[in-house]
Amino acid sequence: MVDRLQSIDGGFGFLNELIGIQMRNMEAIRQAQQKMLEGIGGLAKRQTEIIEGTLRRSVSEPPAATSPDIRAVVGNQIESLKTTILENQANSNILSEMAARSSAEVANILQSRMMAALDEFKTALDHAIP
Repeated sequence: MVDRLQSIDGGFGFLNELIGIQMRNMEAIRQAQQKMLEGIGGLAKRQTEIIEGTLRRSVSEPPAATSPDIRAVVGNQIESLKTTILENQANSNILSEMAARSSAEVANILQSRMMAALDEFKTALDHAIP
């Protein structure tokens, strides 16, 4: 027969272990949120830099036409548009990589904690049920 006092002590011990697991889970969530905010801040900073560069280029004086030839003027505009398209694609790639890296760090924090929590729960269960 199982001693009731021992059973109650074991139950409280199990409950304490569960509370400890949950506290560590909450800490991991806090760390993940902090990492997410850092990532968002980095993205916002980079987007601001991109916008500033775009605005500087758009308000700068266009190069003076050295020739009244319409083909040269249109050709310069086309080259400028191509450069803008390539820059925008490069900036988009950079932002995507930054977002992916930040998301991966957040996911890694949460996944690592989930694996640890499962192991801790298994150990607590082993202690609670002899």
